[in-house]
Amino acid sequence: MEDRLTAEQVRRFIEGQRVRSLDPDTGELAATITYRGDGTCVAEFADGSTDEGRYGFAGDGYWTRYATFRDGTENRFYLVRLGPDRAQAHFDDGRRAFLQISPAG
Repeated sequence: MEDRLTAEQVRRFIEGQRVRSLDPDTGELAATITYRGDGTCVAEFADGSTDEGRYGFAGDGYWTRYATFRDGTENRFYLVRLGPDRAQAHFDDGRRAFLQISPAG
């Protein structure tokens, strides 16, 4: 059974945190994302590029929208706990997104 994070747990996991985001298939670093306390975020990708965006909370999940990443569309996610500082992000439709480690330090 999935250990899906509650709305409060999701908020604590990402809000104001710097989160390492790994490719769920390879485990390689894809990006480090800083979720600022003001609802803005910045993704620093492994290739050295960056993208600014916004994020927020909805139900027991969260959403992001970047200027160009994922075609600048809004994406909604929920988190499943894998450990005290690890969670697997899933798109609303259940597809896996990034494996997340918070805080990245």
